[in-house]
Amino acid sequence: MTDEQRGYLQALSDVRSWHRWQISQSLGDVRTMEAHEMAIAWLDLVITTKKQHAAEDEADRQRARAANSQTGTPHS
Repeated sequence: MTDEQRGYLQALSDVRSWHRWQISQSLGDVRTMEAHEMAIAWLDLVITTKKQHAAEDEADRQRARAANSQTGTPHS
């Protein structure tokens, strides 16, 4: 995972934590709690997708490195 990807995931995680905190502060307001729970569910989906993309990108980089080492071309 690149530093940029790690930073993006950390930002999403921070926003998710903020929504969790907002739920704890909502004092039983059902609409507020539901809105934050929906936001958390969406963030969970985005985070999972981004992690999958990062893993796929890393696999592609490793394949490229392996192919480059076999052909003798420089690594990118």
